[in-house]
Amino acid sequence: MEFTLTDEMVEWRARARAFADEAVRPVAAGLDARPDPADAWSWELVEEADGRGLRQAPLPTEFKGAATDYVTNTLMLEEIAAADLGMAVVLAQHWKFSQMLNELGTPAQKERYLSRNAANPHGLFAASFTEPNAASDNLLPYRAPGAGMQTFARRVAGGYVIDGMKHYISNANRADTILCFARTDREGPLTESVTAFVVPSGADGLRIGKVHDKAGERLANNSEIFYEGVFVPDEDVLGEPGTALRSVARLLRASNAYAAACALGVGRECFDRSLRWCRERVQGGAPIIQHQAVGSYLATMYSNVEVSRTLIWRAAWQARRPETFSPAMAVMPKLVASELTFDSARRAMELWGGAGVMRENGIEKLLRDAAIWLHSDGTNIIMRERLANLLRDAAPEASLWDATPTAAQMVGII
Repeated sequence: MEFTLTDEMVEWRARARAFADEAVRPVAAGLDARPDPADAWSWELVEEADGRGLRQAPLPTEFKGAATDYVTNTLMLEEIAAADLGMAVVLAQHWKFSQMLNELGTPAQKERYLSRNAANPHGLFAASFTEPNAASDNLLPYRAPGAGMQTFARRVAGGYVIDGMKHYISNANRADTILCFARTDREGPLTESVTAFVVPSGADGLRIGKVHDKAGERLANNSEIFYEGVFVPDEDVLGEPGTALRSVARLLRASNAYAAACALGVGRECFDRSLRWCRERVQGGAPIIQHQAVGSYLATMYSNVEVSRTLIWRAAWQARRPETFSPAMAVMPKLVASELTFDSARRAMELWGGAGVMRENGIEKLLRDAAIWLHSDGTNIIMRERLANLLRDAAPEASLWDATPTAAQMVGII
């Protein structure tokens, strides 16, 4: 593995940093403070990301992209999340599911959906997975017959009819294209019973429900989706019926690294703001950075950033090749980065003292944003259980440090 960034990586990081500093930072706090969660959305920021080449960056050039690699994408997400977590999540969700369609879709599907998406400066992807009574069951996944998601796609002449409800779905109320994950077998195990469908936002029977009022990450909208007799023709089935979970495991290898990079941006911002504050804030006759306890806190926060980034880069580097990608790398980056980031946010609140809880300083926003990642993209309890399953499944004589993934291990890694 090469930890030296290429000139291209540095260029894209600079482009993302400029977007973050010039477009996102000036408006993020004001948008976050709006009472109605739907009003925290900004099409102006999406348009600005499009104009700077960021909206489509990971996609091929024929879809207005630049085919940026996974490591480059994590660099960009870190920069944007440092300015605002929600804006980074909007792009991360769009990137990973448009990439999934690009890798798994037929030429006709790519022409229909990726081309129209590329031509629309507001074009975004979403994927509907979580349901009110099926969340962790989907992620682990729980393999009991009929368990997990209950949204069902019924076979009819020429396609499928989807009925069901999803919630907490990022970009759902803003996307022009949605990947719907639904059962096509009511009784089978989840890993063999879920099919992915490409659903345009204007499909008959597709209805958006409420926008959820979240504590943090408010610039990214999450909402309910109702599928009420939505017909999807056979040509819009994504991949082979019943194989969606295996496809997700194989194609979204970098998803966890993307999530971790978003968390990392928040952790880095906690450190950067606190370092400046501690150099300027005078108590006890000296800038507080001179006090030993404060210096110890800053050292820990700096280490949190470096440890998280190193693991993220390693995971993103490995994700380039599925045959050598460790399934642990589809779990650990977000688990580690989210907990180290929350630790940094807590320390920042202490270093800022009474100023930390005042909204005008923005530190309490970082704490709210950091808290999001203890559950987002899978709760950390479930992340640990997935790692435990890998340990349980490992052959007794095998070295865990030299292991390569098996097909069975990769199922359910999302």
